[in-house]
Amino acid sequence: MAGEHKHRYTINLQRAAVEPTIDGEHVPRRYSFLYVRDVNMRTSGLHLMKNCENCGKGEFSLDSTTQENICVNCGHVVQTKIEEGAEWRSFEGEEGSRIRVGMPPNPLMPDKGISTVIGSKYGDSTERISAKFKTDLRRLRMLQRRITLPDSKDRNLAVALRELNELGERLEIPLFVLERASNIYRTALERDLIRGRSIKSVVAAALYAAIRQTENPRTLKEISEASGQEKRELAKKYRLIVRKLRLRLPMPDPVKYVRKICSEAGLSKKVMLEAQKIIRLAQEEKLTGGKNPTVMAAAATYYACILLNVEVTQQDIANAADVTETTVRNRFQGLKNALNLEGEAAE
Repeated sequence: MAGEHKHRYTINLQRAAVEPTIDGEHVPRRYSFLYVRDVNMRTSGLHLMKNCENCGKGEFSLDSTTQENICVNCGHVVQTKIEEGAEWRSFEGEEGSRIRVGMPPNPLMPDKGISTVIGSKYGDSTERISAKFKTDLRRLRMLQRRITLPDSKDRNLAVALRELNELGERLEIPLFVLERASNIYRTALERDLIRGRSIKSVVAAALYAAIRQTENPRTLKEISEASGQEKRELAKKYRLIVRKLRLRLPMPDPVKYVRKICSEAGLSKKVMLEAQKIIRLAQEEKLTGGKNPTVMAAAATYYACILLNVEVTQQDIANAADVTETTVRNRFQGLKNALNLEGEAAE
């Protein structure tokens, strides 16, 4: 029985009285076969199909769009077309390159994730390996480690990135900030800025530089406490990195610190928006230049609470911002005298 369609030809030889052959080769009659030829295919050919595994019928059709063989009775796809497109792919930021294998490079790994690692388990899915092969694998593993970290700079980088990952996990730093810090440390290592200095301190300084570049609301004191480094020494390493690498750092915006302070103090979103508005007004009056952004954000938050009649003390705001109460009070008085906003309550 033969059926002719507009874009395909389907011939079912399930009831053929003679033993069918394909390209001169004998095929048992117990199977049902399908010869399919699509006139729109780039290369036309004949395909041998068995009965549908879903319904057991033997009539199929070829979809000219997806190049898939589909059972006419139940709609089950019995054969899919092999992808013939480009085998390369490009990742975000690397559209010009045509990478054919693997994941994108990971700056948080010493070799950027493109090296070979020989595992420590002796065995496979079927049986355990011999003792002689174990010895060979142990030697190969040792040689691989030596090849991966051939000199002192590579070993230094491995220790530094491990410390950076741990520090980022403790502070919950976003991944893109950690990658920026890794690039800064790599550049400092190439410029020979690590010699004679503590790896942990330079890693912490590179992380703070990345935080400043990405305008992440983290303070030097937070980095110092998480890394176990003295704040003074950390600031010294940070200034060295900025000067030697000629990093361009944006001015810190106090607005970015308001959300964190309000969250720590348990204040509402209305207070947060009012505090951000106060900071914008202060920036227009040029009152924020040279001022600590955290202190300015804390003072604006307290000012917003006064305007909205929210019961909160200066000590609560100071604790949320991790600054002293006296500093918040002095900066608040400066904002109050300069802006003189309506609705403020007398102290």
